Amino acid sequence: MNQKLKLAFGAMCTLFCGLCISSGASAQTLPDGKGKAEFIHNCTACHRADMVTRVKKTPDDWRKSVDEMAARGTDGSKEDLDNTVLYLVTNYGIDTTTSSSTSSRPAVLDSSETERVKRLITENDCLTCHRIEKKGAYTGPTLNGLGTRRSANEIRAAIISPRHTPNPRNDLVQLTTSDGKKLTGRILSQDDHSVRVIDASGEIATYSKPELRQFTIVDTNPLPSFEGKITGDDLAGLVRYLGSLASVDESVQK
Repeated sequence: MNQKLKLAFGAMCTLFCGLCISSGASAQTLPDGKGKAEFIHNCTACHRADMVTRVKKTPDDWRKSVDEMAARGTDGSKEDLDNTVLYLVTNYGIDTTTSSSTSSRPAVLDSSETERVKRLITENDCLTCHRIEKKGAYTGPTLNGLGTRRSANEIRAAIISPRHTPNPRNDLVQLTTSDGKKLTGRILSQDDHSVRVIDASGEIATYSKPELRQFTIVDTNPLPSFEGKITGDDLAGLVRYLGSLASVDESVQK
């Protein structure tokens, strides 16, 4: 073998040995668990262990990566590959529930953006029906903690194109008592004989249905559409603000 071939062969041997040592060293630092042996056998033949595990992926993404590797010629059985996926998901997986919650959490508004949104809320009479941070009326559902109940898209849709009929949980009633008092409020509970209502001020009262002069369920949503009225950055800021509102513990139960 001439000198050049000897040098080339030596370099290749050095590189190969280096990769093997690197993979072996990386494998020694891997956490124990079901699928570790399958992972080492199927993945580290071509990749350094740390090249695979330095990123975290969702279960679906790890499944896709392992299947793509298998398609390129690994000799692992289906059970081997399933165990490999299990190992990667267990030790290097992303919690999809936490990830989704975090990614959907609206960005915090700065002070000027917050003030602008609060002016929008005042200008559009939102507090005439809704509660925000212990301010406003009780006839509409509270907006505190809205981001835990609705996605940003759902909040935007409710502003731009609210549903024609109110949510049954937020039914409004117009009633007239036996002494002529008129009231519009939100139904908290009812049965065939009585109805428990909260009015705009937060006062809760129970009325006997047979004694009422009038009892009319409001079957149209009083929330108007703000399409074309709140737009662009104002709409985006309002959605972010409403989605960021924390739940508020008040004595009046919603």
